[in-house]
Amino acid sequence: MKNTNEKFISVKGETIILTNNESDPAMWIVEIFSKSFFGKKKTGSYWFSHKKDAEDFLSGYMKK
Repeated sequence: MKNTNEKFISVKGETIILTNNESDPAMWIVEIFSKSFFGKKKTGSYWFSHKKDAEDFLSGYMKK
């Protein structure tokens, strides 16, 4: 199994990264970054046990 990183851009211009690490394949992490004056700022980090849960959260968040 390889590390998985999927990158998305929200309507608000936030960068959203969906990650699954080879070292811990049971965890799916959604990290949200927004642009700030000094670069990118992490505004949220959400952890899920299943990819489907992470994708459902992501699709709901993208609609906001």
